[in-house]
Amino acid sequence: AQLGKAQLVLLLELLVVLLPTSKAENSVSTTVAAVAPARTSFLAPLPRTTTAPRTTALPRRQPHTRWIEGTWTTGYWDCCKPSCAWPGKGKVDRPVLACHAGTEEVLTDSGVRSVCDGGRAASCRSHQPFLKHKNLAFGFAAAGVSGSHGLTGDENCGQCYELRFVDKKHDGGVWGGAHNRLVNKTMIVQVTNIGEDVTGAHSFDIQIPGAGQGIFSSGCAAQYPGFSTGDFDCDNRYGGCHSKDGCSRLPAALQPGCHWRYEWFHWLRSGGQTNNPWVKFRRVRCPRALTDISGSTPLDDHLFHTVEPDQYF
Repeated sequence: AQLGKAQLVLLLELLVVLLPTSKAENSVSTTVAAVAPARTSFLAPLPRTTTAPRTTALPRRQPHTRWIEGTWTTGYWDCCKPSCAWPGKGKVDRPVLACHAGTEEVLTDSGVRSVCDGGRAASCRSHQPFLKHKNLAFGFAAAGVSGSHGLTGDENCGQCYELRFVDKKHDGGVWGGAHNRLVNKTMIVQVTNIGEDVTGAHSFDIQIPGAGQGIFSSGCAAQYPGFSTGDFDCDNRYGGCHSKDGCSRLPAALQPGCHWRYEWFHWLRSGGQTNNPWVKFRRVRCPRALTDISGSTPLDDHLFHTVEPDQYF
């Protein structure tokens, strides 16, 4: 019996020693079992975060990079505050700049009323066309709203387009098209205005001093005191001055752009050409030569072709 008790004590001592080991093994097993699902749940989302986005902006805008054909252009200069200078126009970093009608200083407040509506905000004289070199000009324009050629209005504010003048004539009348010395030349324009009357195959209305004030004929005389309304378009609201001599009626600050119309654009040369020339066009990335003037850059500009001036020589 005493031997049995000794064996029993020994057995109990062995159990005391073995039980912690068993618990430790069980805890390790439990820990491993608990950790494994956690790692699985952590790794599971990785394929979702590394998968390419379902859609990107580039495919939706790709049609704008191809050439759009079959449209024609006009010119205007009415001195009004550009439509794209108002807040909320287009997807841009900031509205297009306007200038004070009296001082020509750039306005930082986009809410100032237009000079064509009794206010003091006007088009800046720097918005007239200028040459990069003999085959390439820069400028600003009002965009059409028809939508049939990708121009729909306010959403085009701030966007830039490459216009390539083509050898096509209008049917009948004196609408000549492009002079042969203008054909295949290029102009890069930034949209600063929206032409509600620019519809159908009419795509762009280029800002050119002396090219006609159109329906808004009060702004220029208000911006430039001492000049009559007729001085700004040679008394021809739609079409403007017929010759370079008429540019002398404009304020000196606007005459370079008026001269450009006859020297590079070849307006009304050779019995009517150029007159509302036809173009093909495509959207491009805005050159700094334009955005430094307008103060406005599209937020998606990086998606589009960069203009390299040297390729137009």
